[in-house]
Amino acid sequence: MFNSIRTKLTVTYLALILVVMALTSFFLLNILEQYYLSYHFETMQRAGNLVAEFSSGYMKESPDIGTVSTLAEDFARQIGSRVIITDHRQRVVGDSLRVGGGLLNSLLNRDEISRALEGEVGQSVQFSQQSNQWVMQIAVPIISENTILGSVFISSSLNHVYQILKDIRRFLGVATAVAILLAAFLGALFAHHITVPIELMTQATENMARGDLNQRVPVQSNDEIGRLAIQFNHMSSRMQEMTRQLKDFVANASHEMRTPLTSLNIMVKSLKEYTLDVKEQKEFLSDIDMELERLMHLVENLLDLTRIDRVSMDDTMQSADIVPAVAATLEMLKKRAETEGILLQYSVQPEASPVYISAHQIKQILFNLVDNAIKYTPAGGTIIVALYNEGEELALSVTDTGYGIPTEHKDKIFERFYRIDKARSREQGGTGLGLAIVKEIVIRHGGKIRVEDGEGGQGSRFILTIPLARAIA
Repeated sequence: MFNSIRTKLTVTYLALILVVMALTSFFLLNILEQYYLSYHFETMQRAGNLVAEFSSGYMKESPDIGTVSTLAEDFARQIGSRVIITDHRQRVVGDSLRVGGGLLNSLLNRDEISRALEGEVGQSVQFSQQSNQWVMQIAVPIISENTILGSVFISSSLNHVYQILKDIRRFLGVATAVAILLAAFLGALFAHHITVPIELMTQATENMARGDLNQRVPVQSNDEIGRLAIQFNHMSSRMQEMTRQLKDFVANASHEMRTPLTSLNIMVKSLKEYTLDVKEQKEFLSDIDMELERLMHLVENLLDLTRIDRVSMDDTMQSADIVPAVAATLEMLKKRAETEGILLQYSVQPEASPVYISAHQIKQILFNLVDNAIKYTPAGGTIIVALYNEGEELALSVTDTGYGIPTEHKDKIFERFYRIDKARSREQGGTGLGLAIVKEIVIRHGGKIRVEDGEGGQGSRFILTIPLARAIA
């Protein structure tokens, strides 16, 4: 449970809220404390200046302790603080607390009063053990005609200030608790919203690991999780398709190999079990040779596909002009076309823009396309091969006047072992792998291949394009 993403996210949200609220409370309380103390000091200073102004007239000559104390008592009642008035020798000549602890006629040796007698304002905040509370004490000078006659010392309780701060601290504590509860609730909802798609993908992945590839997860958002779900569904579809193709490939390969192997088995048994004359033996051996050739051709094509799937093209590709390879391959195929009564024409420029290629595989592409055209073009037909630039790509087209390809088959002819007319393909020695090999090689060269109808809707035109070397660089 504690290792789940949902729990980690929720705990993270709670920790962040707690840290933010704690720091906010700390700084806010400090700011408020400074504000209230500053405000209280200013209030006491104004009161002290007012007392000093009123008492200055009584301090010019020997002050009357009773009169000055009465003045101190009056102001003390108004401001709610203890007021003490001293002369310039720090002797107390007036105290609002005349009974029960009064300081009349005694020296009050305090730093605040010393500073006041120097013409400044003395201030302090300290904890009073006697009253068991925090107090603020200030002293202001009594000045008359630029002469310092004494000082006014005021001591005020800070209980109301710290009570306000205590109430604020309690409020912040409650607010923090509420924020944590709210964050826990919203964090759990948010974590649930994030983790549910992940849990679904995890479950789907486990099901795929057990062999059930028919897995899809709902796409519930357009964020990273949503895009991950889209890619997961795409991967699942691709794996299903690849698995289907693999099964079809194995089934088709087995079927294609079974036919010649069955024929070979029958003919070998016939040779062993029956007495045949020389002519019949030669016919059987000729048929065996033909089936072996067909089987070897099939195995060679399967090996080609295996090599294409296994070997990285980057190891053998280099920037080169493909004209020499194309011209040599076409010259070789031209003789074969002539034996079939087909005219092979080609238009190849002296040199072409360089492309990144594997030379022997370019020859294989061209051989398979032209060989395929020869097989499906009747005698008297024409095959035209052209090599030309098409924007930032080099294009190679093979056009024939053969039987053509029905529209419903054009998207499938590049699949492995796919045949339009299986009977005719087998008669002509086709394995259904030639175009699949072509497509694999073209894709690994970063190119594309498509098939169209030939001129006037007769025959077919295969067009492949490969990016120029300068377009890739």
